[in-house]
Amino acid sequence: MDGFERAERWQAAATAAGTLLAIIPAASVAGNIFVALLAALGAGSLAGGAVMLWWLRTPEGDACLRADARLSGRSTKGWALWLGNLSPGIVLMALAWALQTRMG
Repeated sequence: MDGFERAERWQAAATAAGTLLAIIPAASVAGNIFVALLAALGAGSLAGGAVMLWWLRTPEGDACLRADARLSGRSTKGWALWLGNLSPGIVLMALAWALQTRMG
């Protein structure tokens, strides 16, 4: 197993753990299971994105990122990495917040 596969496993574990840890507080605050699930999935996605960003800052992750950028031509700028890894969680959390304020 190479470093990127290991990082993906850590990311998946952090996403699952973040979602499971956030579901109870989200359900107690939201009062609606759909909004609670969106908020919990958003929190899990943020946790998974943070783990991947942490790994990309390591020497192994940086080398993997640079090699991938050479092959694919994708950006390795800091803002692009932050946006790509954290945007799913931000979108889900914003959607849950918007639904909660609309319903609440």
